[in-house]
Amino acid sequence: MKRFKNLAIPYLVWLILLVVVPLLVMFVLTFMSTNGTDLTTAIFSIDSYKRMLDPSIYKALWNSLYVAGITVIICILLGYPVAYFISFSHLKNKKLFLLLLILPMWSNSMLRIVSWLRLLSTEGLAALNLVGTDAAVIFVTVTTYLPFMIFPIYTVLEKLDRSLLEASADLGVPSFKTFFKVTVPLSLSGVSSGVLMVFLPAATGFAISQTIGQGKVRLIGNLLQSVFEKNNYNFGSLLSIFVSVMILALVAAFSLFGKRREN
Repeated sequence: MKRFKNLAIPYLVWLILLVVVPLLVMFVLTFMSTNGTDLTTAIFSIDSYKRMLDPSIYKALWNSLYVAGITVIICILLGYPVAYFISFSHLKNKKLFLLLLILPMWSNSMLRIVSWLRLLSTEGLAALNLVGTDAAVIFVTVTTYLPFMIFPIYTVLEKLDRSLLEASADLGVPSFKTFFKVTVPLSLSGVSSGVLMVFLPAATGFAISQTIGQGKVRLIGNLLQSVFEKNNYNFGSLLSIFVSVMILALVAAFSLFGKRREN
């Protein structure tokens, strides 16, 4: 294995150049006040840290957690039955069902978002006039990220040892108890993966809330977008690091939960 370590050197170099160095630059910028990208005007300042006390930041953060949390719950309620049906069905064309789930993801995501915008507006077929509401943002977010919940759960269920379910049935355990006592606990790793894959983009994205929310549903991603559009790279860097730390903390919490569940 030692002779293959040298093959990791190019990856390590790219990791340093494209991840570590930009993060260090962002961290340094948080302690500066600059005129856009003109570093010749840079002076030491903690204004960015003072601005973190702005209540609008935490309101946007709460909105992000709310939208992402509701999206995750709906995706679990919809995605688990779909994954379960595909995995335990006797259909010969399971891959066809999976292909149908993947198919919408092959199109441009922005094109799909704009399509929903037209359908949910007053000019749409149903004239629902839901644009600019939390419900519309959550609905489009669910339709966008639902496959990311289905596939991890399906993968775990497909690998599930069916003999355990047969043993439960032989012992006279009702099917619904077998589902909640055997199937669900053994598939929690897939659910955890799905939660991460749905929650993170739903909480940090800005395209759906900007387009469907029409500026009325302001998430942390929209706040980041507006800050960088105003060339405030100092506060934008601090806010980006803040969001990144929250994401890492969430991933670490899920990893810890997974280890404890296995133990």
